[in-house]
Amino acid sequence: MHLLEAAKLVAQEAGRILAALYEEPHEVTVKGPRDITTEADLRAEARAAEIIHTLFPHHRIVSEEVYNHIAPEDDTPTWYIDPLDGTTNYARGYPMFSISVAVAERGEVQCGVVYHPLLRHLFWAERGQGAYLNGRRLRVSDRQTLQEAIVLLDWPRDPALRERSVRFLSRLVPLTDAVRSGGSAALSFCAIAAGWADIYYQYTLQPWDVAAGMLIAAEAGAAVTDLSGNPAALHKKDWLVTNGLIHGEVLALEPWG
Repeated sequence: MHLLEAAKLVAQEAGRILAALYEEPHEVTVKGPRDITTEADLRAEARAAEIIHTLFPHHRIVSEEVYNHIAPEDDTPTWYIDPLDGTTNYARGYPMFSISVAVAERGEVQCGVVYHPLLRHLFWAERGQGAYLNGRRLRVSDRQTLQEAIVLLDWPRDPALRERSVRFLSRLVPLTDAVRSGGSAALSFCAIAAGWADIYYQYTLQPWDVAAGMLIAAEAGAAVTDLSGNPAALHKKDWLVTNGLIHGEVLALEPWG
């Protein structure tokens, strides 16, 4: 099976589990401050791994729950999976969450899929082939001023980084149109790709959070860097994604960038 089609299958199969369990009581396990998992995370991840191991037994998996190790950047295809991006939302019944699935080779993402199972929004991209939502080609917005821009952000768990995020936001708010916080980094990357918003930033993302979204955004024409303006890479912690037209202005506002 083609890697992209396999990634779509993995995302949709995991999504069926999340959708089926969504309105059920959840078994919540606290992993750390502001960091939880549920039985749905584990079941979705197990199903994803089962499919990958069946189709591609020699591939490597890196994911948020069971397979959360650092992978070498070698010739072995590596699947980056977040089986439930937005666990806090999901556990509280807030309908903003997704599954993120990507395949990388030598540290470079080759294809990525982000799936919102309640809306049945399937975002996907293959390197060099553009980005799509349910078959419709995506393109970032053409807004050229901060005054027109919608800002998306998610909050770090670490208090010091939350303060830094607030400082950055305090510079953006007076200059931009509106601010939203969704709770799923993968969906925020896709929102930039779709042109629904224009700026997204976060200080503490993991490879499984960003692998699919960074490719989808880039293939839709987004500028994707860290908060100092350096090129995007899977193991970066801090991220800035914009429509590209206002990227430099946003970078200039980051307090310690």
